[in-house]
Amino acid sequence: MTDYKPIPIGIEDFKEMIDKGYYFVDNTMLIKELLDSNSKVTLFTRPRRFGKTLNMSMIQRFFEKTEENNSYLFDGLDISGAVEKYTGKMGQYPVINLSLKSMKQPTFEQAFMQFRNIIADEFERHSDILESESLTARKRKKFISLCNDEAEDSEYFTAIKLLSDCLHNIYSKN
Repeated sequence: MTDYKPIPIGIEDFKEMIDKGYYFVDNTMLIKELLDSNSKVTLFTRPRRFGKTLNMSMIQRFFEKTEENNSYLFDGLDISGAVEKYTGKMGQYPVINLSLKSMKQPTFEQAFMQFRNIIADEFERHSDILESESLTARKRKKFISLCNDEAEDSEYFTAIKLLSDCLHNIYSKN
């Protein structure tokens, strides 16, 4: 009897998928394509259930600088055989990861509330920024209010830029 890998129905986290041994169609060379494109911004548009969230999770796990070494997740996958030009980028960058897939509310007001929650979650994920001495008092105050979902509505229009600026100040990398 042959052991089959389970199919990752509903699995959106690349780490969970690899750690639990789910079946995976290796599309890690998407990372190489992203690096080769030299684009400032990449927009992923695919129909529902095409793996956008999983791919974003994979990209995050590849690039994000964390306390935990995630390189084992890519062992044996196509990107691990790529030249140092690509593998040397692993674990080197601050990453902002936002998925708007949960924004299916019937009104603008409800969708905006969900957006506020998404922003607060991402700010909270990066709350270690608050330990930095390089953060100005003004940015620290805005950061805390966004993290706690207590900011003025107008502050959400520039929240991603604020987070990006804070991460750049700390890591000196885009």
